[in-house]
Amino acid sequence: MMFSLRLLAATAIVATTVLLASAPATPAKAGWEWLGNKDYIRCLQLFANGDFLMPANATPAQRAAKHEAGRRYCNRQYYGHD
Repeated sequence: MMFSLRLLAATAIVATTVLLASAPATPAKAGWEWLGNKDYIRCLQLFANGDFLMPANATPAQRAAKHEAGRRYCNRQYYGHD
């Protein structure tokens, strides 16, 4: 029993090491630059949290569609694309 636990632990360590070694090295900021754009973040928060555009009896699917439309609006406003 103890041998199989040690073997399992060693296998997990080797698998994790191989997985991490195969990942490409990228700068820490790659893909997260948009977090520095405070106006864009405020726009996203407005559409995510502000339900002023939402009908009172909206279904969850309708709410999700409105939130997605708001996200797309923010992308067009601040980055010129959806």
